Amino acid sequence: MSDASSALRDPARRAKVVLLSSWFFVTITNLWLLKPIRQASLLAHLGSQETPWVRLASVAVVAAVVLVYSRVADRASRLQLAVGMNLACAGILATFWGLIQIFGEAIGGARPFVWAVYVMVDVYAVVIVGLFWTYANDVVTREEADSLYGPIGLGGIIGGIAGGFFADLFAEPLGSENLLVPCVLLSIGSALLAYFSERRFNPPPRRVEARPPEESGLGSALEGLRSIAGSRYLMLVVAIVVAYEFTATLTDFAINIVFERTYHDKELLAKMYGRLGWIASGTAIASQLILVPLVLSKKRLALAIPPLAMAVGAVGLLVTPMILFAFVLGAADRGLNYSLHQVAKETLYVPLDDVHKYKAKAAIDMLIDRAGKAGAALVLLWVIAKFGMSVSVTLMIALAAVAIWLVAAVSLGAAYMKLVANAPPPPAKPHEEPPQAVPKDTPALP
Repeated sequence: MSDASSALRDPARRAKVVLLSSWFFVTITNLWLLKPIRQASLLAHLGSQETPWVRLASVAVVAAVVLVYSRVADRASRLQLAVGMNLACAGILATFWGLIQIFGEAIGGARPFVWAVYVMVDVYAVVIVGLFWTYANDVVTREEADSLYGPIGLGGIIGGIAGGFFADLFAEPLGSENLLVPCVLLSIGSALLAYFSERRFNPPPRRVEARPPEESGLGSALEGLRSIAGSRYLMLVVAIVVAYEFTATLTDFAINIVFERTYHDKELLAKMYGRLGWIASGTAIASQLILVPLVLSKKRLALAIPPLAMAVGAVGLLVTPMILFAFVLGAADRGLNYSLHQVAKETLYVPLDDVHKYKAKAAIDMLIDRAGKAGAALVLLWVIAKFGMSVSVTLMIALAAVAIWLVAAVSLGAAYMKLVANAPPPPAKPHEEPPQAVPKDTPALP
């Protein structure tokens, strides 16, 4: 991590790492507390065969949330977005916990409530995590990205260990539903860290303005899709996002089947999903400390390693469908998703202008990857109808998605290097330039 160590000698860069990595730590700790809660609730009350249906419902709800987010993003400041979304999340989670305290399993085990909890965690993963990275892309320059995103991402990985370990320790003695209380507190903590980050960095304000109705909501989302359609570079980003989501959805379903067949108690399921979380995050730390510094600047290699690791894990579970190999595959997926894969993917947006960072990135993160999950859910429905709860068929389809992911990753790595090579050097003091729709130092997308 020599580049990172050198960068941290600068006080301004060190402040970015401390605040952003702390914010990411809290965000991912919360996510890895929420995931065991939702998985245990779904498997204990409804079973893994319900997964395709609840995933399809999640796609629809997230699409609606994206429309609201796009409308709000046109009018809200960076700080209002970050603080407001996190406080809204805290309020929803507090409501869930309160309902369980009042009505118990009568509502906690009801299908609509189980679905609501499941979908809410997906909304959190897309909107809150995506919002953090959008903020980071705004305050971290292209020159800082390769050296700072490693330690910033490390905060999230440690958060994954903390969240998973907490669930592993306390799901059984406290009850999985009571893990919602620290989740509420962590959401409030994220809002506070967003506030302090804005005060410390004082970045130039986003250019926000009232837009006519036809350009808000759906029109804003479509604007992002149009910018994607006109760029081969962004289409390759779409390819790796969709292929990853397809692979992750299918392999996650296979893991759920193995867990459901092995563990039959809700609290034990939450405990074991928490254990999977901290094991995966421990794997991610090794990736962050070893792989990220070595390969992040070599984008083709950095983007190709995650699909190769997923292929190895999927083949292992395909050959031997045991709980041990379910943990191995889960660690390969989650261990790289919040380390090398996430960091490498986010650096792809750094050279882009504000339109692509906010509109195209939002369309990719909040709409297109949902379409990938929806496609995978439809395939799962077909697999269940045709082959039953088949781990082997599910994993073979996942391996086909991995092959597409790998081809797109290699092509995108080359396209990124070409884009950066053709970009003129940035101005010495970018914050002193007047605001403009497209920064002068932003290269045209291929």
